[in-house]
Formats: sequence, structure tokens, C-alpha cells
Amino acid sequence: MFARIAAALVLCAPTTALAQAQLIAPQTFSAYLDLRASAGDGEKSWLAGGFGKTRVSGDDARLRIGEAALAWRPDFSWDFSGVVEGEIQPDHDHGVRLGEAYLKYKPLPIGGVRITARAGLFYPPISQEHEGPFWTPAETITPSAINSWVGEEVKVVGAEVSARKAFGEQELGATAGLFGFNDTSGTLLTTRSWSLDDVKTNASGRYRLPPLSEFMEYGQADVTNPVREIDGRGGVYGRIDWNPTRRLALNAFYYDNLGDLTSWKKLQWAWDTRFLNLGASLMIDDNLRLMSQVMVGDTRMGPGEPDDLWVNTRFEAGYLMLTRWFGEDSVSGRFDVFSMRNQTDEEYGLTQERGWAITAAYRKTLTPHLTAVAEVLHVDSNRPARTDLLGEAATQRQTVAQAALRVRF
Repeated sequence: MFARIAAALVLCAPTTALAQAQLIAPQTFSAYLDLRASAGDGEKSWLAGGFGKTRVSGDDARLRIGEAALAWRPDFSWDFSGVVEGEIQPDHDHGVRLGEAYLKYKPLPIGGVRITARAGLFYPPISQEHEGPFWTPAETITPSAINSWVGEEVKVVGAEVSARKAFGEQELGATAGLFGFNDTSGTLLTTRSWSLDDVKTNASGRYRLPPLSEFMEYGQADVTNPVREIDGRGGVYGRIDWNPTRRLALNAFYYDNLGDLTSWKKLQWAWDTRFLNLGASLMIDDNLRLMSQVMVGDTRMGPGEPDDLWVNTRFEAGYLMLTRWFGEDSVSGRFDVFSMRNQTDEEYGLTQERGWAITAAYRKTLTPHLTAVAEVLHVDSNRPARTDLLGEAATQRQTVAQAALRVRF
């Protein structure tokens, strides 16, 4: 489908634009490989059906492929391009899957306003950490709790338009998006709560859910597909950016998938999930950056009355991250806090949680195509559902040490 659309657009393009087109050329392809060594303790990972907060299961030490990806980025003209990314994450989803695929339009500025538009399958502009290739965190292996969840459950099929304009030393930007195929967003977050991992959803991927309450196991499937349309309704998001100085950047992002709560397919429901994300980045000097995000929202599910839903959970998370560069290398430290608050009858299940995490990472640039990253992550959380469903202690602690060798061409 994408190839047919691209071919039609190229055929309709002016001759001068076609002269600048690059569809199949070495520079239109790129590849990424993450070779990973990991060791961790604590409870079983959520990827293995537990409540563990990290990608690595308890007492798990191994060498593996963290991710392999290939991208095609054709230029149909000087202002019209595309992105198609295929990826493999062996411990999440077997085989090659479609990661992102969208068309992008970036014309010349109009009256000093820079406009960008895109349409297709992509992540909304929420994360400040994913500055690396193939939507990867640039300075660490594991993103924050906020952006771990974005990677897992907030990928959309939609259209987005952005505009930016400078006013002297200041710059303002605005983004608006319409989307679908994100109706189940909130399922994983509610049943498992927050996590810290670099797992990413794809166009056809699904997650196995942790143990469900006695009530919910009859009303909710034991798996969830994040990229799925159920209720036939679209969602919306918007973002405002303000750079008051060259060193300070502020942003606010609002998302609402506008799920109707009553639609379902094979016991996967249309959830109503909405949140506000605030971000800030401050360059203290040329080699030291302080970065932060705070997210607050709620997710609801179930066909009951508004005051008697199956799920009505408030969620909050935030982090502070400090990065120091030494030439092309860097050292980073991050502190996360996160919580869930159950706002419905506990007979439907216990969704409340509170916790914190600390991450330290060192990134070393070996060659232009090779980077090494070492990281230690510790997570401490209290979730009563562990006791209620598994008979385990509500408070659990996990420590994970990882090293990644990242190859990019």
C-alpha cells in the first residue's frame, strides 16, 4: 500500500521535483543493530507474564539481540519524503515487524514559519529522550517510565501538522494531530502499571498481560494489541513548544484517544485514555544538560455507568535527568517517580501503585558507526495486586545491569 501511494505521488510530481528524487540509493537506506548483555534480579519480568518492571527477568543473565532494524527513507522531491522502518525485537515479538511508516512534507518557510506535516504510522512527539536512530534513547539504554510506556502503548496511525517561528531569540511552535488505531492504550499500563524498558510496539505486535483479577479475567482478553482500531472514532493530540532562550526549551503535550468505552473485539476494549505531558530541557553550559518530563492522566474502561466503571485509574510519573558530555562521550543520571491511583471499586481489581527508579549510564563513541553504552538501573515499587493475585510481597526491588553495542550504518 505504501509503495503504491508513493509511486502515485512521484508520478504526479513536477519534472523539476522528480529530478531531485532519490528513491533507491545507498543514502536512502540505514540499518541498526543493538547487541545486548544483561543481568538482573528480582521478580519475573512483565514480558514473561509477571509484574516485573524491567525487560530482564529475575536472575536472568544472557547475551542477546536487543533490536535489529532497517529503514528506507526515500526523497520523492526536495520537500516530500517518506520513512519505512522494519524491526526485530526477539524477546518481544518474533519475526520482522513494521515499526514506523509515514509520508513527510516539509516545504520552504512561509513568512518565517516552518511547516512540517506527516501521515502514517508513528509515535506522537512526546519523548525528549529518543534522539537516537530508529526511535532509540540517545544517552541511555532504558528510557524513563514515561517514555517506556509511550514506546509500548502510544503509537498511532494518523496525520500531524507542525509550525514553528522565531521571534528574535525566542521560538514558538505548535503541533496538532488526528489519529486512530490506538484504542487499547491504557490496557498494559493499568494491568501491569509503569515499567522501565526499551520495548517498542509495532504495527501488528501484541503483549501478554500479567495476571488479571478474578472479575477482569472474564471481561478482558489476556493479551492486548496497542495498534488497533475498535470503536471507529478518532483521537486528538496537540503540543506547544516555547524556547525563551537558546539554552531553555519548554513544551506541553495533550493526548486524548476519545475511546467510547463500550466497543470491543475479542474482549479487547476501546479505553478512554487521556494525559498531559510537560517537558523541559536546560543547557546549563555547553556540555551539561538538565532534562525533565512530568505526565498526569487517567484511563478508563468498561461498559458500566460513569461512576461504576470496571477501570478508572489515575496515573502520574516524572523524571529528572542530568547529562554531561565529554567530547562525543557522555555520562547520565536519571531519577524517576511514578504512581497509579485506583478510582473505582476494588472488586474489579487493584490497580494502585507507587514507586521510584534510579538510572546511571555511560556512553562511549568508538567509531562513527559504533557506540557502546553501559547502564545500571534500580527500581523499587509497591503494588498490592502482587499479593492479591500472586501471593507475593507487595513491595519488590529489581536491579539490572546492561551493556549494549550499537552498530549503525
